[in-house]
Amino acid sequence: MRSRIIAISVGVVLGATACSPLAPRPDDSKFFMLSPISTASSGISTASYSQLALGIGPISFPGYLRRLSVVTVNSPNQIDLSPDKYWGEPLERNFSRVLEENLSELLNTQQIEKYPWTHNVHIDCQVTVDVQRFDTGADGQSQLIARWMVKDGTTGKDLYASETRCGAPAASGEAGPSAALSQNLATLSRDIASQIVQLSQLRSGTRADR
Repeated sequence: MRSRIIAISVGVVLGATACSPLAPRPDDSKFFMLSPISTASSGISTASYSQLALGIGPISFPGYLRRLSVVTVNSPNQIDLSPDKYWGEPLERNFSRVLEENLSELLNTQQIEKYPWTHNVHIDCQVTVDVQRFDTGADGQSQLIARWMVKDGTTGKDLYASETRCGAPAASGEAGPSAALSQNLATLSRDIASQIVQLSQLRSGTRADR
């Protein structure tokens, strides 16, 4: 009889603990990453640019994106921070790393330096990026607005400046927004790579004329 009373008491305590607001709850956190472009989708023929030395950075991000929580923009004056969806690493760092991978793939070069580099490192072209927006809206549409510039790696002279604005619908599923943002970053990467190719060809033509 005594053992039965003890068993019932333990069951009551466990039941009360399970219903208590202080009881541990399952962690529903999910983590996301941007993905680089694939070789098959690079779309730029760059066989002659393998010796190109490219410097990436600095890359600046707006303050509202400097957080691990996934941001949804509900209106021009309101953002929501997800309570359980996070970036697997700081978004600015993830963005920079994937941009480097994309440009390496698009330009067929492994000579990529991350800002800041030492003064004795040779750089042919430097790419700077100022990100204005990089998020998804409540309508499921992603948006990237980025101003970027290509500079002479030796003199620091501005060679070309532009702005990329693009968006993509997020597919269904929890990874849809991060996949759509990866597409936006791929578009930016192609814009930059195409301009670097044109500048390199122009520079090569100028040297040939001398």
